[in-house]
Amino acid sequence: MTVLKKLFLALIGLAWALPADAARPVSQSELRRAAPGDILRIKPLPGGAPNGVRAYQIFYRSIGLRDEPILVSGALFYADGDEPRRRPVVAWAHPTTGVTRNCSPTRHTDVYNRIPGMDRMMADGFIVVATDYAGFASLPPHPYLVGESQARAVLDSVRAVRQLRNARASDRFIVWGHSQGGHAALFTGELQPAYAPDLGLAGVVAAAPATRLADLFKSDAGTVWGNALTAMTLYSWSHIYGIPASTVVHGDVVPVFQRLGRDCIDSLSGVIKVLQDAKPLERRFFKRDPTEVPQWRQIMDENSPGKRPIRAPVLIAQGRKDNIVPYAVTRRFAADSCSLGTPIQFLDMPGAGHVYAAEQSARRSIQWIKDRFAGRRIRNWC
Repeated sequence: MTVLKKLFLALIGLAWALPADAARPVSQSELRRAAPGDILRIKPLPGGAPNGVRAYQIFYRSIGLRDEPILVSGALFYADGDEPRRRPVVAWAHPTTGVTRNCSPTRHTDVYNRIPGMDRMMADGFIVVATDYAGFASLPPHPYLVGESQARAVLDSVRAVRQLRNARASDRFIVWGHSQGGHAALFTGELQPAYAPDLGLAGVVAAAPATRLADLFKSDAGTVWGNALTAMTLYSWSHIYGIPASTVVHGDVVPVFQRLGRDCIDSLSGVIKVLQDAKPLERRFFKRDPTEVPQWRQIMDENSPGKRPIRAPVLIAQGRKDNIVPYAVTRRFAADSCSLGTPIQFLDMPGAGHVYAAEQSARRSIQWIKDRFAGRRIRNWC
C-alpha cells in the first residue's frame, strides 16, 4: 500500500470525528449538545510519535465540578496497521506539571516520551490515551488534586477513544498514574461504577500516589519542593473553591505564592524556575497551618482517596526513598484500602525515589496490566 493511500484511508477513518475545522474553537452550544466523551476536535499531536504509531491530540467533552459541560484535551496513541482484535485501553494519568494553561502536557512536542513504557505498550497492541485533566483546554486554573475532576477527565478520555472506529478500542481499560496521576487513578477506580458504568475497569496502577493529603502537607512542609507543590495546590484551590489564600499565607509573600502558582514543572528550565521562586518561602510562608484550618482541612479530606472500595485490582508502586510522598503514608493507605475490601498488590521499591517511580516500576506495571487484560488472578497483598 502506498504512503498516499495510507494517508487517504487514515483521513477517511477520522473524518467522521471532525464535526468542524479542527482549528476552530469549540463553542458553548457545541459543548452543551455533546455527551460526555464526545470528541469535538481531533488533530495531529505536536511532535507526533515514532514511525508506525498514530498520535493525535483530542478535545473531548467532560463534566465540571458544577456539573457544567467542559472541554478537556488529551493525547491518543495506537500502533498503525490493521488490528484483528479489539485493542485494550490504558488511560495514562500524568504527574504534576502545573495548574495553568501553559502547563498542559499536550502543548509539548515530546508527549510520547513522557509516558513510561510507551514502546512496549505499542508493541503489545494497547491504545494509550493521556488526558490533560480539566482546566488546561478550558477556563484555568486546573483543579489540582481534586479527585472527582481528575477521575471524570480520565473516564471521559476512555469514552472518547471508543468513538474512533479505526482504533478498534475494546470495552476494557486500565488506568495508570504517577504522583498526582496516581491520585487521579485511585479516584478513577472509586468513581467509575457510578460515573461511567458503561466502561469496564480491569485494574488500577498507582505509582507513588498522593493519598492522605493532610499527611502529605504536613510531611512536606518547609522543604523547597513541599512549599512549591503546596503553593500550586492552594493557588488552584483558592480559585476553585473561592477561599482566599490570604487566610493562611502571610500577606507579604502572596506575590511569591502567586508566581509559584503560575509556574510549570514540566521541563528542566521550569524546575529551575520553581526552585528559585520557592526559595523565599523557606523563610516565611504560612501564618496558619492549612491542615488545622477547617475550611482547608475539609478540602484535603474530601480529596483524599480511600473512602470507597475499588472493586478492580489495584497495584501500588512505592519507593522507600521518596521524599515527596513518604513510603509510610502510602503503606498506611494500602493497608486501610485492604480493610475496605479493595484487592491490593503492593510493589515495594527499596531504592526508588519519587520522580522516577513510574519509570522504575514500568516493566512490572506493564506486565501486571497485561495479566489483568488476560484475566489472570492477582496475589492479594491484603
